[in-house]
Amino acid sequence: MELSRSARLLGTLVGFALLWVASPGVATENGLWPLAVLGVAFWARYASRPGRWAAGIEWLTGALGWIGLCSWAAYVWEGTLAYIGPAFGLWVIVQGWALRRFARRLPLAAAAPLAWMMIETLRGQLEPPFGIQWMRLGTYLHDQSWINGSARVWGIGGLSMVLASLGGALADLWEWKRPLGGSKSAPGVPWPSLALTLVLMAGAIWLGRLVPAPVTVDGPRLMLVQPGYEQKRKQESTGSRDMMLEQIEMTRQGCADAAKAGEAPPDVVVWAETMVRLWILDTQVDAAVERGAKLAEWRQTDLTASEIEAWRKHEHDWIDGMLFGAPPFEGHGALPAGTQFLAGAEFMTATSDALRFKNSALLWTGPGRERRGPFSKRHLVPGAETMLGLERFGWVRERIFELAKYIPDFVGPAGEEPVLSIQTRDGRTYRCGLSVCFDNAFDDVFTRPAREHDVDFHVVLSNEAWFEHSQEAHQMVAFSRLEALSTGRSVVRATQSGVSTVIRPDGSEVARLRGADGDDRMVRGVLRVVVPVPADGAWSPFEVVDDPAHPRLATPFVRFELLWLALWSAAPLLLLLMWFKD
Repeated sequence: MELSRSARLLGTLVGFALLWVASPGVATENGLWPLAVLGVAFWARYASRPGRWAAGIEWLTGALGWIGLCSWAAYVWEGTLAYIGPAFGLWVIVQGWALRRFARRLPLAAAAPLAWMMIETLRGQLEPPFGIQWMRLGTYLHDQSWINGSARVWGIGGLSMVLASLGGALADLWEWKRPLGGSKSAPGVPWPSLALTLVLMAGAIWLGRLVPAPVTVDGPRLMLVQPGYEQKRKQESTGSRDMMLEQIEMTRQGCADAAKAGEAPPDVVVWAETMVRLWILDTQVDAAVERGAKLAEWRQTDLTASEIEAWRKHEHDWIDGMLFGAPPFEGHGALPAGTQFLAGAEFMTATSDALRFKNSALLWTGPGRERRGPFSKRHLVPGAETMLGLERFGWVRERIFELAKYIPDFVGPAGEEPVLSIQTRDGRTYRCGLSVCFDNAFDDVFTRPAREHDVDFHVVLSNEAWFEHSQEAHQMVAFSRLEALSTGRSVVRATQSGVSTVIRPDGSEVARLRGADGDDRMVRGVLRVVVPVPADGAWSPFEVVDDPAHPRLATPFVRFELLWLALWSAAPLLLLLMWFKD
């Protein structure tokens, strides 16, 4: 029986509104997963029936839902939402169509997860602006320790499937009690729906206990420096010198406080994304400039040999000198002997005929020593690091410069190794995966290093000052927590103005930087913390013994991620093809 347009509009609108309210940082810091289940139930109940204008109504309500989930983007420019809502609302059209096809043969407890997982997976495999992995359904369970450990086996997608099935079962129960469409006789008790959902939930709980988080020991000692700058200040290039001086003084004071408290000096001091307010130049830049390589025309400057020398001198004076205490600042450096420095910066590299920039992390190990990196941002944000070629048009450059005070023309990390080795002052070596800001929302940035290397922990360098006190920061923490769970590795979040925290492999927090009033966003301070890392020789059901002397720990999700992605997308597509003529 067809559903009326008004019922579909109201039902799906309530569903997406509940998903927005339930997300982390909106009603509560960690979100409200039961509301998310209720939101899926509304969507499954009202989108599963055929009816006129179904696609248009679901596009509209889905677009409004995405605008709510990403409302933090308005802090950058309100016009961003004019794309986010309508564009990602198109995915909701396909999701609703698939749901109606599945619902002809299956209860909603099965139809809802099939339709939801197919679209969530396909959408997540496309780069922005066409796709996005932001706020997958499983994210709502990020802080639920009774079930989130199953992410070690099937990732965030497995948690999404459980919540979608639970919402679908709730819709089946609802239909049993109060049928839609004016039916006078209710169907029987939906025992298959209830059984399916209970099996999935019980299986998720069992998987989390079958594959526990690895046993951990104390790893490197880090000090995260968060200056709490507003984005407007960061955009003012004339204030870069003062910002560097302030961060150096915060670093000096943080190290002094550690000594006063009887703590060992930090192994690594960490500054956030692009908080080294200098251009850091690749060694290849000199030769490229000699060959005629130039900056893009919209940079309105050419890089000469004397300017290259000046930028290298700036790096020496600020990093080797003021931080490490090399001459002419001997004896006055902010870092204790043996402490290393990890930070984000704009890194200039050379292609065959041009000079381009990367949003990168770099490690300085000491005065005059080789710099390690870059480790660059993989998933570039349209409008922030890339204009997808639109920067070639003058009117586009004028508009984006008015908003951002620069032209986004960065490139990705082609050919870079994703893992950094850090040797601490006691001689131990740790390997960490590095990611920058928006990368935090993507699995591959965390799973690839863990799959290809013996990674001990992850570090995320982020800014987040754009979004002030919005829910964006807490959504990012939820992503980080689930990446820690799914990879079995701690995640260190070092931000300029967002939430700086360290999360253990089991999803619990080691520490979080908060201000005097308890706020954790737009605060200024230093967080000193010891990072938990997997213990050497610790028993684990997910050991991969490539080298018996050095077994590599990899969770089932890390090892079989591609198979899970294929299952979430291919199984629903195969069923749709089989039932296409139905």
